[in-house]
Amino acid sequence: MNYDFIIYGGGMSSQIAALALAKDNFNVCFIENPTIKKSDSNLVTFLSQGSVNYLYSIVDDPNEFNQFANIEKITCKLANTNKDSSITFDNEINSVLGKILPNNIIKDVLNSCIKKNKNIETLIKTKSIQKKMDSKKLSIIVDEQKEIFASALLLSVNDQNLLDYEKIKFISHDLHQTALSMNVVGEFEKQNQAFQIFTTSGPLAFLPYSNNQASLVWSLKDDSKELHYEKNDLANQINHYFEKDIGTLKIENIETHKLNFNYAKKLYDKNTVIIGNIAHNIHPIAGQGLNLSIKDISLFLEIVSKYKSIGYEVNNSMAFKEFDQLRKIDNAAYSFGTLALDKFLSSKNSLVSIFANTGIKILEKNNFVKRKIVESATGAEHFKSL
Repeated sequence: MNYDFIIYGGGMSSQIAALALAKDNFNVCFIENPTIKKSDSNLVTFLSQGSVNYLYSIVDDPNEFNQFANIEKITCKLANTNKDSSITFDNEINSVLGKILPNNIIKDVLNSCIKKNKNIETLIKTKSIQKKMDSKKLSIIVDEQKEIFASALLLSVNDQNLLDYEKIKFISHDLHQTALSMNVVGEFEKQNQAFQIFTTSGPLAFLPYSNNQASLVWSLKDDSKELHYEKNDLANQINHYFEKDIGTLKIENIETHKLNFNYAKKLYDKNTVIIGNIAHNIHPIAGQGLNLSIKDISLFLEIVSKYKSIGYEVNNSMAFKEFDQLRKIDNAAYSFGTLALDKFLSSKNSLVSIFANTGIKILEKNNFVKRKIVESATGAEHFKSL
């Protein structure tokens, strides 16, 4: 069978891409990479309201997600100042900024939908994967045995056998940071409010999702003493930051995840398109990682469908070029903006702290700017234009 698209990945971005394309009646071969974790244990994802709506539109039954709390407010605070500097964002339009969902729940729901979708064939790569291509046709050879033909390939994982690094140039480096990801429980006073504390060791996020359960993510510099704390000492430090606003928190488990940065200068080469973390693996400070991917996927589908409706093949270069140009600015802004924001707000320099403190106070009083930030973060403008 000659498919419209081959999607190679296994994470949430590739799952969403497969379902979205299949829902629009494209034939998809979804090849899973077994090295990608099936369950991300205690990791959660903040989905903007635009992304939540998009996810609901492609799954068979979104009720699985309804048990998790909506986020109505996000408060950001500076911890490296004696003054109480904070800014709170909310959504004036519909009161909801988004939703926090456990990664394993998202993956399980998407996987169930993929298995039931007649437009998707799923394969699992166990040994190797190779690409063959001429000017019009593309084929993928899985495990040196099965050859699959398609018009285009979507990649969400980095594989040197499938990608020409000379054509798609990357900016990649180690952030020299480690994220402590913790499940916590407590009698939260504010069930629908997320918090982000900017400490000199790195940003600390409180992400409530269900029934007095929350995720804490502390993105720490690799030389931070907090990485070596025992659980009780870590709990004491966390409650020092959050107890006043949230109540006492108890840590249930802790995981560590190395943080790396990756940005693709171009999103396609011939009939290969990249999405997900391979296109933009950004700092978690703004919680926009999967939201950027959903913006990519929704726009890609919109453009490809538009060209198909006027008689073009799905792998035509005009569609891929338009997609690349329209997503480049937003992806770059979040990729490099989050890096700058992390360095600025986690600075130990007293002068920078004073400047940040003043800036937050001014911003808190400027409803117009806050509204524009919310519109960008929730994807309001992006999804309205589709």
